[in-house]
Amino acid sequence: GVQTCALPISETFYNKGEYEKTTLLLWKQIDKLDRKALILLAKAHQKKNEPSEMIRALNISLGKNEKDAEANALMGDAFNMQKNSKDALEHYKTALEIDPKYEPAYRSLAVHYEKNPYELRILYQDMIQNLGSRPEFIAKLCEINTQDGTFEDALKGCREAIVKDPKLADPYVNLAISLKATGADAEAVKTMKKAADDFPKSEFAQYTYGRQLEEQKSYVEAMKYYKQGVDADPKAARSWLGLATTSFEVKKYDISLIAYKNACKYDKKTAVAFRKATTVLRTNRNSDWIGKFESASDNCTF
Repeated sequence: GVQTCALPISETFYNKGEYEKTTLLLWKQIDKLDRKALILLAKAHQKKNEPSEMIRALNISLGKNEKDAEANALMGDAFNMQKNSKDALEHYKTALEIDPKYEPAYRSLAVHYEKNPYELRILYQDMIQNLGSRPEFIAKLCEINTQDGTFEDALKGCREAIVKDPKLADPYVNLAISLKATGADAEAVKTMKKAADDFPKSEFAQYTYGRQLEEQKSYVEAMKYYKQGVDADPKAARSWLGLATTSFEVKKYDISLIAYKNACKYDKKTAVAFRKATTVLRTNRNSDWIGKFESASDNCTF
């Protein structure tokens, strides 16, 4: 029939990134399209950022078979694009009821629950149960429990994540944070240092150990790790701020000024610390640097 020629051509268009041609061709044949073609149509509209058109295509597909995990998950994406999180959530959950191993629906839900540690924890436990205990899932659970202050679970989970995949940086850092929170300071600091030294490309590891050193007033040593933090991620405001405050403490005002400016560029909230530094210079009557810090911190406004 007609559909047999429409699909390969439209797939070719789709793979070339010609989404307009894909959708035009498929809508022309809409009454003859099978499931595969309808899903392709929905995905092409997704690429064109057209959620209402996605919904039209998916309604036809779900009309033929509502027990389709992929179609439900795509429908969730469409509602998500329309900022309709209630309907999005419903369709993602439906997708997972139909197929508990359908990974894209979990991924979308994870983004959806980003600010909700309670739901996120349950979600990752489900993922481990249904998709297997992958290192990234266990590492994420370790992170959620650390951030949420569920430290006993975090300690257990982070250690398990490290055993599963010793090449992931975050579980070491989260383990260190949890150790510190539960009063195991010596082990925490040792773990932080190990993480920072073993993972130079992890801004999180550099920043966490840098902050620990700064708290101990080891400013020169802290500067070194904050510097590695901004090398690892040049947009990390927190590492720039750490570099700014520690270099300021040791009177390296040239480094400090650059670091404050960068911190401000990536996070306006650092303006408070910047102004505080300026006040210190004013109090100490440091005429060489007051003007430079003043004009730069004035520029750093919300």
